[in-house]
Amino acid sequence: MKIGRVSLRMTVLNGLTNLLVSGDSLDDVFRGFAEGLARLVRFDAMAVALIDAERGEAELIDALARATAGVPQRDCRLAVAGTLLAELVRTAAPITIADVDTAGVPPASREAFLARGYRSVLMVPLISRGGIIGAVILAGERPAAFDDEDAEVVAELARPLASAIEQRRLFEERHRRAEELEALYSTSQLITGRLDLASVLDGISRSVTSLIGSTGCGIGLLNPDGTAITHAAAHGFRTEEWSTLEIPVGEGIIGRCVAAAAPIRVDDVAADVRSARRDIDEREGIRSMLCVPLASERGIIGVISAFSTRPAAFTEHHQRVLEAFAQQAGIALANARLYEESERRARETRALLEAGRAVTASLDVEETMRVIMAQAKSVLGVASCGIMTLDPETRELVSVASLDLSPELVGKIRVREGEGITGIAVRERRPVHSADLWTDPRVRFRDVQRGTGFRSMLAVPLLLGDRAIGALIVLRADRHEFSGAEQELLLALADQAAIALEHARLYTQLEGMVAERTRELDAQKRFVEVVLETLPLGVFVVDAGLAVIRVNREGERVLPSDARIGEPFARFVGDGVADLVAWLDGARSRRGVHRLEREMAVAGETRVVRLTAAPLEAAGRAGHLIVLVEDVTLAKRLEQQLLLTERLTTAGKLASGVAHELNNPLATIAGCAESLASRLREPALAGREELADFRRYLGLIEEEAYRCKEITGSLLQFVREPGSRRTPANLNALALKVVELLSHQSRFAESRFVTELDPELPVVTANEGQMRQVFLGIAANGLEAMDGHGTLAIRTRVAREEVEVEFDDEGPGIPDEVLARIFDPFFTTKPPGQGTGLGLAIAQGIVADHGGRIEVTSRPGKGTVFRVVLPR
Repeated sequence: MKIGRVSLRMTVLNGLTNLLVSGDSLDDVFRGFAEGLARLVRFDAMAVALIDAERGEAELIDALARATAGVPQRDCRLAVAGTLLAELVRTAAPITIADVDTAGVPPASREAFLARGYRSVLMVPLISRGGIIGAVILAGERPAAFDDEDAEVVAELARPLASAIEQRRLFEERHRRAEELEALYSTSQLITGRLDLASVLDGISRSVTSLIGSTGCGIGLLNPDGTAITHAAAHGFRTEEWSTLEIPVGEGIIGRCVAAAAPIRVDDVAADVRSARRDIDEREGIRSMLCVPLASERGIIGVISAFSTRPAAFTEHHQRVLEAFAQQAGIALANARLYEESERRARETRALLEAGRAVTASLDVEETMRVIMAQAKSVLGVASCGIMTLDPETRELVSVASLDLSPELVGKIRVREGEGITGIAVRERRPVHSADLWTDPRVRFRDVQRGTGFRSMLAVPLLLGDRAIGALIVLRADRHEFSGAEQELLLALADQAAIALEHARLYTQLEGMVAERTRELDAQKRFVEVVLETLPLGVFVVDAGLAVIRVNREGERVLPSDARIGEPFARFVGDGVADLVAWLDGARSRRGVHRLEREMAVAGETRVVRLTAAPLEAAGRAGHLIVLVEDVTLAKRLEQQLLLTERLTTAGKLASGVAHELNNPLATIAGCAESLASRLREPALAGREELADFRRYLGLIEEEAYRCKEITGSLLQFVREPGSRRTPANLNALALKVVELLSHQSRFAESRFVTELDPELPVVTANEGQMRQVFLGIAANGLEAMDGHGTLAIRTRVAREEVEVEFDDEGPGIPDEVLARIFDPFFTTKPPGQGTGLGLAIAQGIVADHGGRIEVTSRPGKGTVFRVVLPR
């Protein structure tokens, strides 16, 4: 176990050492340290404290969060004084606290750890050559969470961590210094490029603000007798009081800076007794200040006073930067000899800007390259210029443009990356030049060089980030050593050229994408046009003023009119449309989908039209309306026909029952009449005179009885006639027809129909009219049970030797006491006048006549399933 732990420690230590020599960021180092330490030591929280000795503070880095995906980082700063961290800095030795809730722990540390639920702490110093730069802090939620071995492990891992932090700090310091030098160089160019004092002073004040991030800056100059500082320029002040501000030397913060000829940095102006004009400080909101003297060869000539509305806004670093800048500013103010140098640099800058402007003015690749080469030739005074691009697949540099070579020759020049002067420049991503091409062994295509008469050459890479995409080449006819300034200038042009070429490439790519997207949009538009024109609904698009801006072919058919696009929708509808206009206004204002059915005269006929309006919202408000117009005249007629059919069916059933009941007494009457007539023919009664009229009366009774039977028989034959016409029927098609008929009824407009039809369902022999009557009756009952708002599912399937058609609704269901009577004739749960109670009885009779049955399953509160079962 111990050997394994030692091996693990070595593995983690090697990993941290590798991080030390890698180019990873400091956050990556913290992440690697936290992950490695977690493998060796158990802890609940971990942070790295980096000490800011200048301010007496420490920055706490939440290293554990950086090693845990999705956990927010909670970095913060805290004062070192009066904490365990101060004790660690003093002793430079690890500190292990078994329980922070003891008297020996500084109150600030005790409260901080206990507030976060931690009881034990382990602190190990981070030591570099400059002393203690920070500490590794581990915290545990239980007391005595860490022992001496843990301290030893953390101390061992802390050494490479400290080295990594120090190295990256040094790198950041070098990088920051480079940026400072660049910024100082740029700002010095800005202020030294002017001759008049006012421009120089204004440039200094503005440059200071951008250089160190101050809120504003004032420039004060010594008066001729050297007794006071008078403000001559300022930037960032709220009022104009600065223009009249004059401070005696030795008084106030600014006066003391001049008197001492040394910088003064104030973190809190309000608390500093040296402030001479506290009233101005308060009105301007000045909280911190940094003053640096301006000097020339003759001594102090003024002061730069930068201020911020934030307390402690300036650091020692800002002071150093401003001191360096003040040296440049002092020279700019005192020495006019810098004018010539600034002018020279200004000309180069203008040339580069002009080149950049020319490059960005065109996205044509050939024109872009021509402009780049012409600017390079003009600025550097060379004989010729060319551009080569790198083929990413073959890694060959291909000549694509030249100011002097013929087009035929340009396309033939190819150099592999790393070969020749240009190839080396691209591979190493740095400028490469040759003072004498005729004797340089690196030269390729020597015959071309001799033929053109070029003698010296400079090639710089075209870079996009760290990736080289080609090279910019300039050539001279004489032997020439290209200076560093020339190389830098050509690099600047090459950077612009690379960006311009990339922009041109991206623009070409974008053009292709736009063209493709345009084609897609055109196709979508054509598709929408086809859909609109083939839609079996009239579609009208009306604007905010209810004027029609689009109508499809079906709309013109449903509402034929002389009105044209742009005219009010009312013109398409006809007279008496005030209520319709109000309805459209309401649909737009109330949002949502609104429906309306009304009768109107269309082409001399009275039609029933259903209108559906929905707003098209734009920028959060309803603008246009889409109005769907559907001629439902036929559907209404079908609905009325359905109701009439139901009534006729009920009447027929009633007539059938009455006729059937009358047949029996009629048969009895006829039989008795026939028996009595037979008795009268017996010899004993045949000659009796008083019975002579009875024979005639009995004949009339028999005759009329048989006539009544013929009437009832004809009535039954009429009622039963449809059942005799049975043919092979497609129940799937019949179910779809039922859906079509019911969906056009206004009372079921809000209902939803779902069909799950078995495509392999066989045909059955049935009377299609009667089956349609059964299906319509059951489906209508289900929709009425849902008040016309639910979903009705119609399913067909084959079950053994039978075919099933199922109607499944989402209604309230049927109570058990009612379920037993639903097929009884004249039984209904509907209010008086709304049902005969014969619908299901007739349906049961029709299905039974076909050799089938109707099954019912009800789920109170969840719906009812009617299942029509027919033999195959």
